[in-house]
Amino acid sequence: MFFYQKLQSDFIKLAEMNKLSHAYLFFGGNESDREEKFKFAVSLANLIERKKFEIPEFSLGELFILKKSEDGGIGIDSARLLKNFLYQKPIFSEKRAVIIRDSEDMTPEAQNAVLKIVEEPPTGSLIIFIVRNEESLLPTLTSRLQKVHFSVLPPAIVSARSASWKDFSIDDILENNKEDEFFESLLAGLAEDPLKNWMKLKEVLKRLVSIKQFNTNKRLQLRALEASLAR
Repeated sequence: MFFYQKLQSDFIKLAEMNKLSHAYLFFGGNESDREEKFKFAVSLANLIERKKFEIPEFSLGELFILKKSEDGGIGIDSARLLKNFLYQKPIFSEKRAVIIRDSEDMTPEAQNAVLKIVEEPPTGSLIIFIVRNEESLLPTLTSRLQKVHFSVLPPAIVSARSASWKDFSIDDILENNKEDEFFESLLAGLAEDPLKNWMKLKEVLKRLVSIKQFNTNKRLQLRALEASLAR
């Protein structure tokens, strides 16, 4: 399922031996690889709760995914939510897990608040920070995390996954701030045959410019793009 088979095997062994750390920093790769690190983290949470290293079909009872607020950041209020979640006793498994997908968007205040939790973690807790560059977080926080490097995915794999732009839903793109990831994947897939796809590439770039440079309705732009690509 994953390109990172060796890491998957290592984490399965750690879980079996009950030697998982309480806090990890997943870093490395390109920006387009961020989703792979996120899927890996969710699969690890599923392994802890349901003993299967795979994307769960249903929501996990002991997993909290910390997302950006409407202003695009992760502030002190989000850190408090994280703390409240982790300090509740696990019911369905031995650990409660938190995944922070865009950890570099945490404010310094939020990072310092989470640092206190990392320094004195509640029993049965796991926090996974996902970044591209390990220097994105405060050094005091980074130094207390178990670092796991994810290499850049081979172009052939990226290309194959880029072609599956239909896997993205408009709600998912907007709710989870995946505009950049969606457009990167879509452009990469269409660019494999630019002569055939030149009209679609032109439409994609048009919608991308509208979203990025003008105060347009993102949902309407994405719907129009979806209709254009379906022709």
